[in-house]
Amino acid sequence: MLKIMLAGYFSGYFLWKVTLKTKKEKQMNIRDIKKLKWQGKNELIKVAENLYVEVTKTKKVFKVIFKKDGKQIKATLDSIDNITLTEAKQKVLKLKSKIANKNFKEAREIIRAELAKKTSKKDKEIIQAKVKQNEQYLLKNIIQEFLQTRNRQEQNRIQNYIIPILGEKDVRKITKNDIIDFFKQVKKINVNPKQTTYIANKMATIKRLKNNLNLFYKFLYLKYDIEHNPVGMLTLKDIESLLGDKYVVKHFTATTNLTDIQDLYKTIKELKTDLDVKTNKHKTINIYTKYALQFLMLTALRNGTLRRLKWDMINWDKKIIDIPAEITKTKKDFRLPLTDKMLKILEDLKKYGDTGLIFKGRDNKIMSENTLNAKIKKLSGNKTTAHGIRSAFATILKEQGENPLYIEEQLMHVVENKVGQAYTRTDYLEQRRDLLEKWGELINPRKQENRVKSVTEFFKSKDVANF
Repeated sequence: MLKIMLAGYFSGYFLWKVTLKTKKEKQMNIRDIKKLKWQGKNELIKVAENLYVEVTKTKKVFKVIFKKDGKQIKATLDSIDNITLTEAKQKVLKLKSKIANKNFKEAREIIRAELAKKTSKKDKEIIQAKVKQNEQYLLKNIIQEFLQTRNRQEQNRIQNYIIPILGEKDVRKITKNDIIDFFKQVKKINVNPKQTTYIANKMATIKRLKNNLNLFYKFLYLKYDIEHNPVGMLTLKDIESLLGDKYVVKHFTATTNLTDIQDLYKTIKELKTDLDVKTNKHKTINIYTKYALQFLMLTALRNGTLRRLKWDMINWDKKIIDIPAEITKTKKDFRLPLTDKMLKILEDLKKYGDTGLIFKGRDNKIMSENTLNAKIKKLSGNKTTAHGIRSAFATILKEQGENPLYIEEQLMHVVENKVGQAYTRTDYLEQRRDLLEKWGELINPRKQENRVKSVTEFFKSKDVANF
């Protein structure tokens, strides 16, 4: 009985000792440290292995204590206001690894040298501010503002190639070699796994990316006064030589056969829109897309410019659309003369709203570039594209003796040198109106049954005088 009682007593005592030891070895957190108060004398309280906090009347500081050759090495880390507990523990681990297998004297010198590197609170703030500033100049961050100024295709290109490859680099420190490496990586990337012919078009992509980067660095110069431009001196020939590849110009598919153009316009005009039928709407075309296709064929405008036309650009009295420079490729203002057929399209569309974009895309946003291209390719039997219409417009009219100056002006092509441009103060507005009237009648004759079969027949016919 006595043995059992004594066994119980000692086992209980043992458990109490273990519990007490565990409590003593429980590591402190930052809240515990901040709660410590000066008790009338300086105290050294253990926080973790080799790490202590010294509590004095005026401050609390982290200290380290190591033992080497039976002697203690004491050193001050920093105030608890200047360094976090995690940072203090990391410094202890770093010191411990550095003095491993060192004697007392060597360890003391290493600790002194390491702690001499400590930074003040002010220096720390300066360093943090510098880090934050450097992060601002990382390409992935600073390019976001520039990204908003680009069209959807350019945005996709920047997000698919430039940001993933160059995003972590400081734009002020990107070198020519970084750019060359970037282009080499672009050649290997396939952003569309379903497209098996992507390699053939890579030099075209690289050419566009070079232009994007050039514009980006121009933006940096104007906005942030950054004069550095690692792309500026690189020509396309330089890139071709360095990559061992050549950029091949790929011409758009374009028929210049009048009958093909007439058939295409007739097909578009006869399309049923989503507003024409009540059922089977999946077999119809959006009304804005249909009229955009007709308008594109009648005007020979560029796809990008046409999709950005707005109602407030129309001058109904003068029968023109004042197109601002920011939506033209030439970055010059342009006056589009409106014919009767164009006005009819605009008046029909006006019923559905006359604010914002004339040819609205999904959710009233700008229509996708591929919308018109894909439709024209499909409806023409892959004979032409949106850009191909411009080729047909120029070729057919020039072959029949129309003034090339009026044609090129309508296509917004620069045909004169700078001296000629300085002296020419007209945009041939009324001459182009007549030209567009003739073109509209040519591709969509009033009497379809008497439709001419060739350009030559049309211009020899008596009806020409009526235009």
